[in-house]
Amino acid sequence: MIRYGLARLLHLFFVIFFVSTFTFLLLRLAPGDPAYILLTKHNVPASEEALIALREELGLTESLWSQYIHWLKDAFLWDWGTSYVSKEPVVKELVYRLPATLELAFAGLLVMFLVTIILGISTAIYSNNCLDLVGRMLAIVGSSVPTFWLGFLFIYFFSVQFGWFPSMGRGTLQHLVLPAITLGLGLGVVYARILRTNMLELNNQPFVKAAKMRGISRTRIFIFHIFKHAFLPVLTMLGTSLAFMLAGSVIVETIFSWPGLGKYIIDAINMRDYPVIQGYVVFTSCLFVTVHIIVDFIYVVLDPRLTVR
Repeated sequence: MIRYGLARLLHLFFVIFFVSTFTFLLLRLAPGDPAYILLTKHNVPASEEALIALREELGLTESLWSQYIHWLKDAFLWDWGTSYVSKEPVVKELVYRLPATLELAFAGLLVMFLVTIILGISTAIYSNNCLDLVGRMLAIVGSSVPTFWLGFLFIYFFSVQFGWFPSMGRGTLQHLVLPAITLGLGLGVVYARILRTNMLELNNQPFVKAAKMRGISRTRIFIFHIFKHAFLPVLTMLGTSLAFMLAGSVIVETIFSWPGLGKYIIDAINMRDYPVIQGYVVFTSCLFVTVHIIVDFIYVVLDPRLTVR
């Protein structure tokens, strides 16, 4: 187990290295001059002298290799520079917005988990029934409807037409309802169909037949005997989804004006704020790999056979 944990930490190191390197190179190859964008963001013309002075101040006049070495050295020391726009340390800006993203991510994960469990188990118990047909239709809709369209649909009906929930911002629990449902509903119905399929496949296993011979009810067999085995593959997908949500669901946060990492990175991309973009990529890479490591260990706890292997 210790060797496995060290291997995963080494994997984390290489992921950060390659992701930060590719991000740095792609940003430098992308069109747009940060100095020009910063000086002209209020539609005020910028002189050539002002552009040169700002490029020197931002370190953009150095060679590409020099910029890369400086960035790589600071990145592994968790010093990701200063934002071109706010003049604040990037780490401070990211940590300031992280609670909002955590709140939305775990709320979305809760919605996804409840939809997966309730719909998956119920459609497995009542397979080939009306409920199963509804679950199948929801899975098709959830996998085909874009997230942004679902978010706009919720805003139109539940905010504009009925006025039940606010359409943007963060504050009360009501502000969290629509973004969380938008984030978790689509994947939840898809994972429910996967859970349902896994449970039905295990229905003919010897341990299930033995439980049936003991007179245990069908519902009890599905919930207490089959579910824990069928849920393991879904657990990995839920962990991946959580990592995606923690990385900042850019679309959902932008639609609902949620002040998290996703909306912040969109603003940084528009302003070509290199330190913020690079720091965000490294930060979210660490979150993504860390969540996967945690899921792997949970997987081992739930399935002791992996420990033996």
